[in-house]
Amino acid sequence: MKEQEFLKDMEQWLKLQVTTNEMAVTESRRLWEEEKDEMARDAWIRYESRLDAYTFLLGKFLSFHQGKSFHDLPDEFLGKKYY
Repeated sequence: MKEQEFLKDMEQWLKLQVTTNEMAVTESRRLWEEEKDEMARDAWIRYESRLDAYTFLLGKFLSFHQGKSFHDLPDEFLGKKYY
């Protein structure tokens, strides 16, 4: 029971982190492009890296809900490119 509650809370937290970091990436990129603020460029890189990590972990939850193993790749993983 505790494990299921933990997993549910973790998934919700990850979704919040993805949303937050998506907004941060957008705003820091905008600041970099409009004002050439070096701190914004560095923040953009950090937020994008975090977003990649959180998205990866959310993919593991998706696999879990689909009954897949932790080490299984998401469907069509090899056919997609992410930049």
